Amino acid sequence: MTTTTQRLVDYYHWAIDNGDPKTEEWPLVATPWPTISLVAMYLFIVKVGPKVMEKREAYSLREVLIVYNFALVLLSGWMVYEFIASVLDIPNFNLLCDSVPYVRDDARQNRLARVCYVYWLSKFLEYLDTFFFILRKKNNQVTFLHVYHHASMCVLWWMVCKWIPGGVSYFGATCNSFVHVIMYAYYGLSAIGPQMRPYLWWKRYITRLQLLQFAGILMHTTSALFLDCGFSLKLLMILWFYCISLILLFTNFYLRAYLSKEKKSE
Repeated sequence: MTTTTQRLVDYYHWAIDNGDPKTEEWPLVATPWPTISLVAMYLFIVKVGPKVMEKREAYSLREVLIVYNFALVLLSGWMVYEFIASVLDIPNFNLLCDSVPYVRDDARQNRLARVCYVYWLSKFLEYLDTFFFILRKKNNQVTFLHVYHHASMCVLWWMVCKWIPGGVSYFGATCNSFVHVIMYAYYGLSAIGPQMRPYLWWKRYITRLQLLQFAGILMHTTSALFLDCGFSLKLLMILWFYCISLILLFTNFYLRAYLSKEKKSE
């Protein structure tokens, strides 16, 4: 084994052994391998699913979609409340930049870590978005942006739950959960049937709201980098570049999905 490889192995073991004690015993958090396995399974289904469905009739899934989407509305709404309530319950919590204390027995910090953990697990539940598209033969919805976002969020938030379940992490998750209340409400209403179409004129504004969300997270992350409050700078940089990638991809999607159609209709 070369010196460089040995250093990488040693760093991996050091990083795994030095996670946040609040979450170290929680299911799936200890090592990245369960997450990597689930992401690999997701990507495998994305690859082979359309081929399996190619000669089969599309499933309707109307009732399933209604229940699933409104269940996620409720879950997302609860997470918005819990994130806000958790940070407001922590004495002297700095909303712009706050570090993550590596303590086990602080009930308030544990509450914030717990909702971070639930938020991360919800990203695996949202894999069903993709699986339902495949079963309904809506393969045009399974875009690079869609798959990239679903797969990468699981990896990113494993890192959060492992090392930084709290502090600045609350902001992006709160924004995203709020957006998901709106987004899954739209999907749930649209699943009811064609009679709802006159009331769903606000679809394009969901993408605008998503872009506004990423811009807000980017500004919040940038301020945390400059304030240097003790939060992990490496993970803040990862989040910063991740936000940039999502802004670029969602902007490209918005331009193609809406503005290009408007030009064609002129």
